[in-house]
Amino acid sequence: MERRDTPTYKGNMSKEETFKIIKAVGWPLAVFGLAIFTISEFAGFGTKLICPLSGSMWFIGFMVGLILPAQRREVLSQTLSMLAFYYAALIGFKIVLGVVSGVSSEMIAASYDQAIPAATGNAIPGYIQNAMWFTAVLTPIGFVGMQVKRLRDFKRNQSLNKTFGRVRGVRNSGKGNTRTVR
Repeated sequence: MERRDTPTYKGNMSKEETFKIIKAVGWPLAVFGLAIFTISEFAGFGTKLICPLSGSMWFIGFMVGLILPAQRREVLSQTLSMLAFYYAALIGFKIVLGVVSGVSSEMIAASYDQAIPAATGNAIPGYIQNAMWFTAVLTPIGFVGMQVKRLRDFKRNQSLNKTFGRVRGVRNSGKGNTRTVR
């Protein structure tokens, strides 16, 4: 009995193939690493608010990717990009808040060479904190809403296609009174 060797691919990967593999594995891992870093940087705020909200973004992106295979690449790319933006924005707000917290209205007045009310110096960290809260809560809500709308639109388009298909089927079946007009 003759034994056949199974064919194996022995050629090296091209640069494009290597880059695609690194991108397919590295991009989600980088976003996940940024998530872990962001959640740990925000301590209680991170574990009680950021973690569940960003987890819902990961979950809904994964589920929509499973449900809509034709749009999977777009959905997953959009999910990872939105998550990266979310984490980067929160870290950015935290850095800016740390810088601005130690600044008094006198310091701002000296740097701009203009009189600034004392309340303004105290209000800037409050505005940044509010912006951070809005980003932390509204970005995931907006993303989940966008994905739910995508699913709803897909289901509506599917039912429209079925309805039009039935109408075309009835029209093409020859039933009814058809008249050729010349």
